[in-house]
Amino acid sequence: MITKLSDNELVSQVKIKVKEEKLITSEVLEYLVEINERKSYADYAPSLRKFCIKILGYTDSEAGPKCSAVYAISRLPEIKPKLKEGSLNLTSTALVGNFLKYNKVTDNNEFIKKIDGKNPDEVKNILRSQEVNPPPEKVSVTLGEHLLNKLGKIQKEYDDCTELEAIEALVDKHLEEKAHAKPKRESTRDPKNQRYIPREVKEHVDKRAQNQCEGISPVTGERCTCRTNLQYDHIKSVALGGMSTKDNLRKLCWASHQRSAGKQLGAEKMQPGAATTPPDVEKHHLRKNKKLGGHL
Repeated sequence: MITKLSDNELVSQVKIKVKEEKLITSEVLEYLVEINERKSYADYAPSLRKFCIKILGYTDSEAGPKCSAVYAISRLPEIKPKLKEGSLNLTSTALVGNFLKYNKVTDNNEFIKKIDGKNPDEVKNILRSQEVNPPPEKVSVTLGEHLLNKLGKIQKEYDDCTELEAIEALVDKHLEEKAHAKPKRESTRDPKNQRYIPREVKEHVDKRAQNQCEGISPVTGERCTCRTNLQYDHIKSVALGGMSTKDNLRKLCWASHQRSAGKQLGAEKMQPGAATTPPDVEKHHLRKNKKLGGHL
């Protein structure tokens, strides 16, 4: 029992445990990087962050830094050995991930040398000195209680999403309905192009999907709850002879779309790095910066 340890033994053993903790953290991140590359999380949740919360049991504040660290490792694989050695920790790696969402590194090795062995505050200062595109300024919007109550009902309808995700889903739905309300016009697109999706087919798929991802998890059998960044997906890929017909098209979120393409065509057919991060990564980062009545 630790209560029987001497002060020296207590300090000595906790140092060992801290080293073990850092090693385990680096191993967990390695698993998350692979899960992110394969888009395996899409079988359980619409994003890696939600996978960490829903399946792995992390809180939102625990999942955020890990997802940022995964982004950093995906962009700079040279960080991995530094994490195992303990010369970079989770917090510093997460800072690097947030930095890389807006800035590029021209020399990976030189960049790693600058931050290697530095504490988070030092890493933060180094990153600030190299920023070309700083993160957007925080925006604060105050919503009245009556509007927040209405938004709460929408959140429950949309599977307890965040306030900002609910607003985004409503805006997407409005724009989709508005687009369909436009007078029909003759298309100048070549109908022989297998990737071309006729307007009436899009309208049919949109109506069926009801502004929600149509992906079904092969693990849980449940439909994906994501309502943002939806894309048209060929159930049988065009590359394999699939056509743009009503029964061969569906609406999928970005993660489910990437997961489907990877399964059909294989990871080697995907463009290197293209499936690592969704196109709205900046938007996702902004969600942490925007506050709606103090609830975000």
